[in-house]
Amino acid sequence: MNHRDFRILGLAGSLRRASFHRGVVRAAHEVAPKWMSFEGFDLARIPYFNQDIEDQGNPEPVKELREKIRAFDAVLIATPEYDYAVPGVLASALDWCLRSRHDPTPFRHKPVGIVGASPGGGGTARGQMVLRQILLHPPAYVIPEPQMLIPFSAQKFDAETGDLMDEDTRERLRRFLSALAQWTHRLEEPMKTDRDGPMSG
Repeated sequence: MNHRDFRILGLAGSLRRASFHRGVVRAAHEVAPKWMSFEGFDLARIPYFNQDIEDQGNPEPVKELREKIRAFDAVLIATPEYDYAVPGVLASALDWCLRSRHDPTPFRHKPVGIVGASPGGGGTARGQMVLRQILLHPPAYVIPEPQMLIPFSAQKFDAETGDLMDEDTRERLRRFLSALAQWTHRLEEPMKTDRDGPMSG
Protein backbone atom coordinates (compact mmCIF):
# COMPACT_ATOMS: atom_id res chain seq x y z
CA MET A 1 0.00 0.00 0.00
CA ASN A 2 1.02 3.62 -0.43
CA HIS A 3 2.07 4.55 3.09
CA ARG A 4 1.02 7.91 4.46
CA ASP A 5 0.40 9.36 7.88
CA PHE A 6 -2.18 6.79 8.89
CA ARG A 7 -3.99 7.56 12.16
CA ILE A 8 -5.54 5.02 14.56
CA LEU A 9 -7.60 5.88 17.63
CA GLY A 10 -7.29 3.41 20.49
CA LEU A 11 -10.09 2.66 22.98
CA ALA A 12 -9.62 0.40 26.02
CA GLY A 13 -12.77 -1.15 27.49
CA SER A 14 -11.38 -1.17 31.03
CA LEU A 15 -10.82 1.64 33.54
CA ARG A 16 -8.42 -0.13 35.93
CA ARG A 17 -5.07 1.67 36.06
CA ALA A 18 -3.07 -1.52 35.47
CA SER A 19 -5.58 -2.99 33.03
CA PHE A 20 -4.04 -5.26 30.42
CA HIS A 21 -6.28 -3.62 27.82
CA ARG A 22 -4.97 -0.17 28.64
CA GLY A 23 -1.59 -1.85 28.30
CA VAL A 24 -2.54 -3.07 24.81
CA VAL A 25 -3.40 0.51 23.78
CA ARG A 26 -0.03 1.73 25.14
CA ALA A 27 1.78 -1.10 23.37
CA ALA A 28 0.02 -0.28 20.09
CA HIS A 29 1.37 3.26 20.35
CA GLU A 30 4.87 1.86 20.97
CA VAL A 31 4.97 -0.76 18.21
CA ALA A 32 3.11 1.15 15.47
CA PRO A 33 5.16 1.55 12.27
CA LYS A 34 6.85 4.93 11.78
CA TRP A 35 4.37 5.92 9.07
CA MET A 36 1.47 5.40 11.48
CA SER A 37 0.33 7.62 14.36
CA PHE A 38 -1.63 6.23 17.29
CA GLU A 39 -3.59 8.05 19.98
CA GLY A 40 -5.64 6.71 22.87
CA PHE A 41 -8.87 8.11 24.33
CA ASP A 42 -9.73 7.42 27.99
CA LEU A 43 -13.31 6.13 28.22
CA ALA A 44 -13.37 7.08 31.92
CA ARG A 45 -14.35 10.54 30.66
CA ILE A 46 -17.56 9.24 29.08
CA PRO A 47 -20.67 9.18 31.34
CA TYR A 48 -23.08 6.27 31.32
CA PHE A 49 -25.61 6.76 28.58
CA ASN A 50 -28.74 8.58 29.73
CA GLN A 51 -31.30 9.92 27.29
CA ASP A 52 -32.22 12.70 29.75
CA ILE A 53 -28.67 13.98 29.29
CA GLU A 54 -28.79 13.40 25.55
CA ASP A 55 -32.01 15.47 25.37
CA GLN A 56 -29.90 18.46 26.40
CA GLY A 57 -27.22 17.67 23.80
CA ASN A 58 -24.23 15.36 23.90
CA PRO A 59 -21.76 16.07 26.75
CA GLU A 60 -18.44 17.59 25.67
CA PRO A 61 -16.38 14.38 26.17
CA VAL A 62 -18.90 12.49 24.01
CA LYS A 63 -18.67 15.15 21.31
CA GLU A 64 -14.86 14.94 21.44
CA LEU A 65 -14.88 11.14 21.17
CA ARG A 66 -17.31 11.19 18.25
CA GLU A 67 -15.23 13.83 16.46
CA LYS A 68 -12.02 11.84 16.94
CA ILE A 69 -13.61 8.62 15.67
CA ARG A 70 -14.82 10.52 12.62
CA ALA A 71 -11.44 12.17 12.00
CA PHE A 72 -9.16 9.16 12.46
CA ASP A 73 -8.59 6.62 9.69
CA ALA A 74 -9.43 3.60 11.86
CA VAL A 75 -10.29 2.62 15.45
CA LEU A 76 -8.64 -0.08 17.57
CA ILE A 77 -10.84 -1.40 20.40
CA ALA A 78 -9.13 -3.39 23.16
CA THR A 79 -11.86 -5.18 25.07
CA PRO A 80 -11.96 -7.58 28.01
CA GLU A 81 -14.59 -10.30 27.97
CA TYR A 82 -17.16 -9.95 30.76
CA ASP A 83 -19.82 -12.67 31.08
CA TYR A 84 -19.31 -13.79 27.44
CA ALA A 85 -19.85 -10.15 26.34
CA VAL A 86 -18.23 -6.71 26.60
CA PRO A 87 -17.77 -4.46 29.66
CA GLY A 88 -20.42 -1.91 30.59
CA VAL A 89 -17.98 0.98 30.18
CA LEU A 90 -17.42 0.05 26.53
CA ALA A 91 -21.09 -0.71 25.86
CA SER A 92 -22.08 2.69 27.25
CA ALA A 93 -19.49 4.54 25.17
CA LEU A 94 -20.78 2.72 22.10
CA ASP A 95 -24.35 3.68 23.06
CA TRP A 96 -23.27 7.32 22.82
CA CYS A 97 -21.28 6.85 19.62
CA LEU A 98 -23.62 4.64 17.61
CA ARG A 99 -26.63 6.96 17.91
CA SER A 100 -27.44 9.42 15.14
CA ARG A 101 -29.85 11.69 16.98
CA HIS A 102 -27.80 14.89 16.80
CA ASP A 103 -25.48 13.96 13.94
CA PRO A 104 -24.65 10.78 11.99
CA THR A 105 -22.79 8.08 13.89
CA PRO A 106 -19.02 8.37 13.31
CA PHE A 107 -18.78 4.56 13.19
CA ARG A 108 -20.65 4.36 9.87
CA HIS A 109 -18.24 2.67 7.43
CA LYS A 110 -15.36 3.17 9.91
CA PRO A 111 -12.63 0.50 9.76
CA VAL A 112 -12.24 -1.15 13.18
CA GLY A 113 -9.79 -3.62 14.66
CA ILE A 114 -10.57 -5.60 17.81
CA VAL A 115 -8.06 -7.05 20.27
CA GLY A 116 -8.59 -8.72 23.61
CA ALA A 117 -6.65 -10.56 26.30
CA SER A 118 -7.92 -13.19 28.74
CA PRO A 119 -6.38 -15.26 31.54
CA GLY A 120 -7.60 -18.48 29.90
CA GLY A 121 -7.16 -19.90 26.42
CA GLY A 122 -10.09 -18.13 24.74
CA GLY A 123 -8.41 -14.78 24.30
CA THR A 124 -11.81 -12.97 24.48
CA ALA A 125 -13.16 -14.78 21.39
CA ARG A 126 -16.76 -14.68 22.65
CA GLY A 127 -16.56 -11.04 23.74
CA GLN A 128 -15.13 -10.09 20.37
CA MET A 129 -18.02 -11.86 18.64
CA VAL A 130 -20.49 -9.78 20.65
CA LEU A 131 -18.61 -6.58 19.78
CA ARG A 132 -18.62 -7.50 16.10
CA GLN A 133 -22.39 -7.95 16.30
CA ILE A 134 -22.85 -4.54 17.96
CA LEU A 135 -20.76 -2.89 15.25
CA LEU A 136 -22.97 -4.33 12.51
CA HIS A 137 -25.47 -1.60 13.41
CA PRO A 138 -23.76 1.50 11.87
CA PRO A 139 -22.33 -0.55 10.03
CA ALA A 140 -18.66 -0.35 10.95
CA TYR A 141 -16.21 -2.43 8.93
CA VAL A 142 -14.44 -4.73 11.40
CA ILE A 143 -11.34 -6.37 9.95
CA PRO A 144 -12.26 -10.06 9.49
CA GLU A 145 -8.72 -11.40 9.71
CA PRO A 146 -6.25 -11.73 11.23
CA GLN A 147 -7.93 -11.98 14.62
CA MET A 148 -5.99 -10.57 17.55
CA LEU A 149 -6.68 -12.87 20.50
CA ILE A 150 -4.25 -12.84 23.45
CA PRO A 151 -4.73 -15.94 25.66
CA PHE A 152 -2.99 -16.66 28.98
CA SER A 153 -2.54 -12.96 29.63
CA ALA A 154 -0.89 -13.36 33.03
CA GLN A 155 2.17 -14.73 31.26
CA LYS A 156 2.38 -11.81 28.83
CA PHE A 157 1.61 -8.66 30.83
CA ASP A 158 3.20 -7.05 33.87
CA ALA A 159 0.64 -7.47 36.65
CA GLU A 160 1.76 -4.26 38.42
CA THR A 161 1.66 -1.91 35.42
CA GLY A 162 -0.46 -3.70 32.81
CA ASP A 163 2.35 -3.31 30.27
CA LEU A 164 2.51 -5.87 27.46
CA MET A 165 5.90 -7.52 27.90
CA ASP A 166 5.74 -10.56 25.62
CA GLU A 167 7.79 -9.80 22.49
CA ASP A 168 5.96 -12.30 20.27
CA THR A 169 2.62 -10.70 21.17
CA ARG A 170 4.02 -7.21 20.60
CA GLU A 171 5.16 -8.30 17.14
CA ARG A 172 1.72 -9.80 16.44
CA LEU A 173 0.16 -6.50 17.48
CA ARG A 174 2.48 -4.59 15.13
CA ARG A 175 1.46 -6.85 12.24
CA PHE A 176 -2.20 -6.47 13.21
CA LEU A 177 -1.95 -2.67 13.04
CA SER A 178 -0.38 -2.93 9.58
CA ALA A 179 -3.16 -5.30 8.52
CA LEU A 180 -5.75 -2.80 9.80
CA ALA A 181 -4.13 -0.09 7.68
CA GLN A 182 -4.22 -2.37 4.63
CA TRP A 183 -7.87 -3.21 5.35
CA THR A 184 -8.67 0.50 5.51
CA HIS A 185 -6.87 1.13 2.25
CA ARG A 186 -8.91 -1.60 0.55
CA LEU A 187 -12.11 0.06 1.77
CA GLU A 188 -11.21 3.62 0.80
CA GLU A 189 -12.41 3.49 -2.81
CA PRO A 190 -15.77 1.78 -2.02
CA MET A 191 -16.35 4.30 0.81
CA LYS A 192 -15.56 7.20 -1.53
CA THR A 193 -18.02 5.82 -4.08
CA ASP A 194 -20.69 5.49 -1.37
CA ARG A 195 -20.15 9.11 -0.27
CA ASP A 196 -20.22 10.43 -3.83
CA GLY A 197 -23.31 8.41 -4.77
CA PRO A 198 -23.70 5.71 -7.43
CA MET A 199 -21.77 6.14 -10.64
CA SER A 200 -23.83 7.12 -13.64
CA GLY A 201 -24.02 4.62 -16.47
